[in-house]
Parts: sequence; structure tokens; C-alpha cells
Amino acid sequence: MRDNLTRPTALVVLVSACVLAGCAQHARVMCEPLELIYSGDASAAVTAIDGTGLAESGRDRFLYHAQRGHLLHLANDFEASNSEFEAAGAVSDELKPWSVTETLTDYSLNETVKDYSGEDYERAYLHYYMTLNYLEMDDLGGALVECRRLDEVFRELDARYEDDGRYQEDGFIRYLSGLIYEAMGHRDDARVDFRLAVQAYEEERGDETGVPTPWGLTRSLDRLEDPWGPADRTVIPEPAAEPDDVAAAEPDTVPIPARAGHSGPQTEIVVVIDSGWAPYKIEKSVQVPIHRSLVPEELRGRTNLAALVKVAYPKFVSPPGAGVPFRAGVADSTGDWALAETAEKVQDLDALARWVLERRMPAIVLRSTLRATAKQVALASAKHEMEEDRDEDSDKQPVAHVEDDDEGPWKAIFGWLLENAATVAVAETEQADTRSWVLLPAEIWMARIPVRPGEHEVVVQALDGSEPFSLGRVSVAEGEKVFRSVRFFSGPHPVRCDD
Repeated sequence: MRDNLTRPTALVVLVSACVLAGCAQHARVMCEPLELIYSGDASAAVTAIDGTGLAESGRDRFLYHAQRGHLLHLANDFEASNSEFEAAGAVSDELKPWSVTETLTDYSLNETVKDYSGEDYERAYLHYYMTLNYLEMDDLGGALVECRRLDEVFRELDARYEDDGRYQEDGFIRYLSGLIYEAMGHRDDARVDFRLAVQAYEEERGDETGVPTPWGLTRSLDRLEDPWGPADRTVIPEPAAEPDDVAAAEPDTVPIPARAGHSGPQTEIVVVIDSGWAPYKIEKSVQVPIHRSLVPEELRGRTNLAALVKVAYPKFVSPPGAGVPFRAGVADSTGDWALAETAEKVQDLDALARWVLERRMPAIVLRSTLRATAKQVALASAKHEMEEDRDEDSDKQPVAHVEDDDEGPWKAIFGWLLENAATVAVAETEQADTRSWVLLPAEIWMARIPVRPGEHEVVVQALDGSEPFSLGRVSVAEGEKVFRSVRFFSGPHPVRCDD
């Protein structure tokens, strides 16, 4: 009897619809940690993410570890942070995100049933934050290891995509790694990474992501490419000399004559500023014609087969507040600015995330169309089987056997569900994957402060009327680079728990 096949088919369709239709938007799941980290309570934010359910979700292990590591980074627990980032990287390696093949689940229920292995740029930024952690611990050797691991990531991406116009390089990350190589005395490696950074900024995605080649990068590459040319275009003012208008100061404001034959590293403090909130995903959908090539011949033209299917896809929403410029410098003994540098924007992660998603969108829409068509065909087949069963039953003489009536109520229930609820329910199983690393910043800025050897208090200010704030004191030796980082939130995240 065909009803023995019809009921399981309907059951699978309807149960999956009920289970999957309630999947929450990822940014909403993270609302409490987002609110706590903005309020400055990083330790409570770490505890809050443990209560979101991400830790127990096998599909979200990458996001749990990456975002927990990020919260620990903001809590200044750098060793624990790196442990979480290592765990996120292990998940990504286990899921083999570099494979060009897709799993069967990509074509069955919806994108959310897959294990999330991280976008390509998210995979790279695991190592970026591990690098920052090592730099905050003044461990240049550890940071150097992460630079080499980042090189492996970019090599894998290059082998995967070849010249496909995808995310294969990152100008900012190469710029930062070049500075670290230079700080460690690896001039050749620094020169290679500076060249790759310039190429990424100018030739690959610079125009599309809205970040021109930073002037500081060009200066560093020129210094290494031409060792007999000018090493510095700045002179550090004597302590008694203070600029009249620090707010209007530009990088390297005090020129000096070229000094031939000097190409040693500049004594400086490098401040990396993560600013704002990265864009977060919401679901959008559209009705498109059913994919006719997947429809069996016997179902074509039937009234119980939907002509249109729901295609769900993710769309990024940008939180407000990006675009605030910064300056950084050192304070004198009275707490006033002794030297300031205007920061340069070196990465626009908002634009990068959109750029990456745009290139994935054709595959996302195609998979959604194929899945939606397959589910509607399965539903139409179930209805077709039930109709044929009814026709068979109507041709038979009724026989009063009590034991044969056991399935009567179930037939009626499934028949009603198939006719009245299944089409809508099945459409709702087609959901977009709204998962992303929502703690990432919207932009990254960098200020390079040339200083004299000694101890200095590092100060940063957002040029939106905010007061300057101190990053603490650092000691800088002759020819040394010291790195510091800070996160700036221009406002609360728009996704709120009380919405």
C-alpha cells in the first residue's frame, strides 16, 4: 500500500519544517554578550556566551570558540584567548573549509543545518587576533609564528581559488605582519609582505573595499627597497617642543633632510585600533520559478506542485557609527599631548564582508533554488501518492473489518496536513544562514608614532568629541617597535535583547 510510504514522507517534511522554522538569527543569539562587552564588563560577557547554547551546538563550534576568544581578548586574558582561537582553528581545519565540494546537507534542508566553518576572512582573522594577543604580551616570537601561519592560510586560499577573484590576500594583515618581521630583523620577509600588502590594496580589492594604500606602508616599503635613500621623513621633537595644534597634526609633520645610507628600523609605537561593529546578517527571501529540470515527468503540470518556490538568502546590515577617525600619540609628564599622529584606516571589514558575500551569492541562491524545488517535488509526490490511494479505495467495496480501520485516523490527519499546511511549512524550512563573527570590528585603523628611546604613556583619541584615553606606559629601545591595540565602540550594538 502506498500510504505506508506517504505517511513517512509527510512526517519528515512536516517535522523538519516545525524544527527548522524556529532557527534564531545569530546576532540575536549574541545579544547579551554584545550588550555586556559594550558596557565594559568583559568578564560577564564571557560568562554570558557560555549560556547562549553555542557551546552545546555542534554546528556552531567555530563561532563559539572564535567569539569567546574575542571576548577574552577584550578582557585582556590573552593566553586564554589564544586557546579559544586555537580551538576555533581546529574546528575549521576539521571541517575542511578549503574544499570546493559541498556536502549533501547543502542540498537537503537549509544552510543552517551545516557545521559553520567560518568565512575565509574569518579564518584569517583568528590568526590576526592571536597575533595581537602575542603583541600585547610583548612576545614578538609568538607573533612571528602567527605571521607564518597566516602565510599558510593565504597560500591555501590562493591554491583553492587561483585567479577566481575571491578573498585570497589581505593588505592590512600583510602590512601588520611586515611590521612584525621588520621588528624582528627579518628584512627580506618584511619586504615580501609589504609588497604583497601593496598588491592587495592596489591591484586586487583596494578600490572595491574602499581602503587606499596606507601612506605608512608605502614609506616602509620605500625604506626597505632603497636602503641608500632617506630612512625617515620625520624628526622627533625635543621634549620641550610641543605642536601648537595637535588635533590638526598630520603624520610625519616635521621633515628633515635625507640621510643616505641609513635603513634601520624606525623607533616607534604602533597602535592598532579596532573600531565599531562588523555588519551582521539578516534573512531576505524572494519567490522564484520552480526549477523545472528537477520535476519528474509525471508531476509536471499538476496543480498540487507549486509554480514558485521561496529562495532565502542572507543580507548584511551595517550598525551605525563607523567612519570615526582617530589620532594616537604620547603624553608628557603633565598628561598633555607631547606628540600625536593621525591614524590611517587600514581595513574596512564591513566592506570586505559584503565583498565576500557578494561573490558567494550566486552559489547560495542556486543551492536554495535546488533545495526548495526538491522539497516541493517531494511534497507533490506525497500528495500524488495519497490521491492514488484514494482512487484505489473508492474502487473497492467497503469491508467491515475493525482491524483494518487502525490507520484510518492517521490517514485523515496526514491527508489534512498535506492539503492545508505542508506547502507553507515546507517553504519555511528554506532559511538563510545568518551566522557570522559579529564581534569583529567594522574598521581597523593604525597609528605609527615615532618616538625617542625611553618610557612613554600611549594615548588614543577618537575625533568625534571623545576624551583621550590612555593605553598605559611602554618602554621603547633604540630601533624597536612596540605594538599596542585597543577596541573602540562608537555606540551599542543595534541588536538588543529587549527588542
